[in-house]
Amino acid sequence: GINAEYMGEFLRRHSLGIMSDPNRPISSSAHSSYDTFQNTDHAKLDILDARSAFQKGDVQASILFHKLRGAQEEHQNGTNDYLKSLIYGGLDGIITTFATVTSVAGADMSAVVILVLGIAHLFADGLSMGMGDALSSQAEIEFNKSERKREKWEMENNLEGEIEEMVELYVKKGIQKEDAELILKTLAKYQDAFLDHMMVEELGLMPPDPDEAPLKAGGVTMGAFILFGSVPLSPYLIALIPALAMTAQTQLYLSVSFTVLTLFLLGALKGHLVDFDRNWLRSGVYMVINGSFAAFVGFIIGFVLNNYFHIGNLA
Repeated sequence: GINAEYMGEFLRRHSLGIMSDPNRPISSSAHSSYDTFQNTDHAKLDILDARSAFQKGDVQASILFHKLRGAQEEHQNGTNDYLKSLIYGGLDGIITTFATVTSVAGADMSAVVILVLGIAHLFADGLSMGMGDALSSQAEIEFNKSERKREKWEMENNLEGEIEEMVELYVKKGIQKEDAELILKTLAKYQDAFLDHMMVEELGLMPPDPDEAPLKAGGVTMGAFILFGSVPLSPYLIALIPALAMTAQTQLYLSVSFTVLTLFLLGALKGHLVDFDRNWLRSGVYMVINGSFAAFVGFIIGFVLNNYFHIGNLA
């Protein structure tokens, strides 16, 4: 990684405007650290993390990050590509299965019914979620590509008209017409850049990303759904081991405890990675409340149905 010597010297020189001073050489050990810096992944280093610098109000750290990383920043950091699918699938899986467990328990049905319904929902819903994520992502990609193709055709056949449309959008944003025309006529010299810009500003669509992999995202969603969705079922699975047999009430209490803890951790992770203020405690508590409310509704429905129709006697 980077040692304190290089970091301190780099920040000091940048603040003094003497970064390129040949008479102020950086030591060999600092150079070694810098070489290591250039060949490692720095997303986890808070001092070089643009978001962390923003949250802390650390201007120098932000300057250093952009100076060393350039335009890449963290936008191309692959670790975040499937974060949405992981959290989305995990939360949906654990809440869905938790509601299934509590609704069956509320109906006073046996643990066997909980396992059968829970596992069936786990895999069927997980597969459905994964396929839905993949298909919707693929549809979005194909739509964006078709719109970009249309815009390219219009640009090739009516460039002035496309520039005029963009000028009007710029003027609405408060930019002087003369400035807008200068910017856009310059940008129009570069077809790909102009097309991408038109997609965002005119159509509200992100340009197609060649690195997007809908099937992988769907697989992450399905895997997260099954993995986290199995948490509420884990006490019932453990109880199948003869040496670890436990009462139905104990199984339910453990299921609730494991699920609440996992919901909190998932919510805290979301808060830490997504929210700029990183209020992980609030995010964790919110997820617990959300999941618990769904489970409570399921329990009440199961309880009411059992009282009226005595469905617990059927299991």
